[in-house]
Amino acid sequence: MDVLKCAEGDGVGTVLALVASHPVFSCFSGELMTPTFIGSHLKHYPKHGILYRHNTQAEDCFLICSGRIGLLAEGPWGSPCMLGIKSRGAVVGDLSLFDHSARTSTAKALEPSLVLVIPYDLLRKSLVENPELSWSVLGAYAARIRANDERLVEALNLDLINRLARRLVDISQGQEQFVLDITQEEIASLVGASRERTNKALITLQRCGAIAIDNHRIYRVLDPDKLVLLALKRRDDRTDAKRLTNHSGPVGSNII
Repeated sequence: MDVLKCAEGDGVGTVLALVASHPVFSCFSGELMTPTFIGSHLKHYPKHGILYRHNTQAEDCFLICSGRIGLLAEGPWGSPCMLGIKSRGAVVGDLSLFDHSARTSTAKALEPSLVLVIPYDLLRKSLVENPELSWSVLGAYAARIRANDERLVEALNLDLINRLARRLVDISQGQEQFVLDITQEEIASLVGASRERTNKALITLQRCGAIAIDNHRIYRVLDPDKLVLLALKRRDDRTDAKRLTNHSGPVGSNII
């Protein structure tokens, strides 16, 4: 989707269809399902644009219609770390809907992105008028908790190369080429490893022919089957990971 054309109104129908098919927002008040609401609440963020900042008051959540949004955690440990990368169909900024707390992360557009800004007040009003909608929201939070549990299981059962392959499969969304314009430290924080180890894992994925990286940020998936296979490997089956680590083939100069 061309985010600039959509922001100008040409793609309102496309966003309306996205809302209509969303597992949570499709259940809410008809106010969310009108071209007028969609058109007035669409917002385009340029690359590096900030949707919201850590520890600020929360009043809205954001449905990503196109582009990629990075979630960064900030704290006394130094540079912000990347918690996750969200893309089309995902919702960010909804954690404070019920407890009225401040933002727990900073949301930044990693590329030009179009989002639908949904005020908390509208959602709360719909929940009061129709309490059964709470089941849809609770289901969404249950799915998120399950996903977080899976990430913990990954940390225990997957080697770094496998965790990195899994994140790249998620981020690519089936695309043969995508831009991932984040720092080495942020990539490392996504997979829970040091920058040095993550860099070596990226080199390994290039040497085995799964991916190529151009200009430090343009990722090309050369062998989707191999990348998916590595994403599914468990620690009990280290054969491929060890073989790839020992691979001595050539690698391009444009590695991260």
